[in-house]
Amino acid sequence: MLRSLAGRDGTPATPGLIRGRAARLLLDDGRLAEDEAARLMGLALSPGTQPPEAASWIEGFIGGGAGGGMLLVHDERLLGLVDRWLTSVPAEAFTDVLPLLRRTFSAYDTGVRRTLGELVRRGPAAGGPTGGQGAPAAPGFGPGLDPDRAAAVVPTVRLLLGLDPAPHANDTMEAAR
Repeated sequence: MLRSLAGRDGTPATPGLIRGRAARLLLDDGRLAEDEAARLMGLALSPGTQPPEAASWIEGFIGGGAGGGMLLVHDERLLGLVDRWLTSVPAEAFTDVLPLLRRTFSAYDTGVRRTLGELVRRGPAAGGPTGGQGAPAAPGFGPGLDPDRAAAVVPTVRLLLGLDPAPHANDTMEAAR
């Protein structure tokens, strides 16, 4: 059903907001390849699409309000997809696209817009996925997981969650006092 909704041609029966969200859900679930998502984005945001419909599609795809901005901040794949589409827009069509993007991005908090600007200026992160031992770090984080530092917070997290304290939690709490 999502694939059917995402692929619609913008008929009044399927608003852009729903088509954009369907495409994003498929992309997130791995059921839509990035190049296909890029193709759908290009079609939805082409100069032939009515501006309100195109703005609605991009809002559905990346989410409206501050939530969508945070999604772009934390999902470099999605930010890269939007960035690649935007840089592929011909110069003569750019002025037609700008109001659509301004409408969506203006809903983001100032800090989110600033962070997005910094991410775009920096460019794509070097390396692939983040997080494993020895894996490249996410921007602003150390290289991989540090098991000693992760283990150090376990007593505090257990205490905050109301779980039985770990055997050395009392020692940790006494030291903190």
